[in-house]
Amino acid sequence: MQVPEFIKEVVWSFYPPRYHQLADKPFTKSLWYMSKVLLIAFILAGVLFVPRLFLLKDNIESELSKFDTFTLSGNITQSAPVAIPKHNPWVVVDLNANLTMTKEIFVIDKDTFKYRFISPKSIPREQLKDFSANKPRVSSFLSAILVMMLPGIALLLYVRMWLKYFLMVLVFGTFFFIVMELSRYRLHWKQMLNIAAHALTAVILVEVIAAAVSTVFLIPIMRFLGLNVYAITTLAFACLIVLGIVGYYIEDYRRKR
Repeated sequence: MQVPEFIKEVVWSFYPPRYHQLADKPFTKSLWYMSKVLLIAFILAGVLFVPRLFLLKDNIESELSKFDTFTLSGNITQSAPVAIPKHNPWVVVDLNANLTMTKEIFVIDKDTFKYRFISPKSIPREQLKDFSANKPRVSSFLSAILVMMLPGIALLLYVRMWLKYFLMVLVFGTFFFIVMELSRYRLHWKQMLNIAAHALTAVILVEVIAAAVSTVFLIPIMRFLGLNVYAITTLAFACLIVLGIVGYYIEDYRRKR
């Protein structure tokens, strides 16, 4: 049975002599590899995050109980129904009539707020005006809304984290390229970027999976793109790049011997 190339690449990322092969790949392939590692890390973090979803309603209700009063009031008049988008709408608002939900995700009508979460559900608008008096219903509604938002939140986080790791590859790869240029052990810029992209494997797995539990032990030092940069994993990343460079030259020496 042949081992998939991606699995091989993950294993090789933890074995420095293999960096001789990894360094000579096209950089686009290294970025594609990094993207797949990040996706797998997201899936694993998602599995760890699932138990929290079952506690979400209780957590929201507990937080709402900290308000003695929490009421919403306002005067809204509407001349015509609102549909977003216009054709096959996801959201329909008509405060002048009672509507029946068909294919929409959200429907706000004269008396109720309807939403589709697995099956259609609804909550009277009057209850949404007084959070403190209707904590169980409101917390159930808010938890459903948050769960429905999770795919979009996850996609946004994935893009931001991809940009963070891509910039880490560029910055650290360029830094070590300049350092190596000052020595007799020189590598091409592309090779150094490939080494950095694969050295990032362990960092991605640790940071993303830990984010579902706790990242305090990684020691946050700054924020970038709204995401934490950690002292422990940044230092580990630099060390792994050095190991990758050493592994590259060990293999290079073996081949020339």
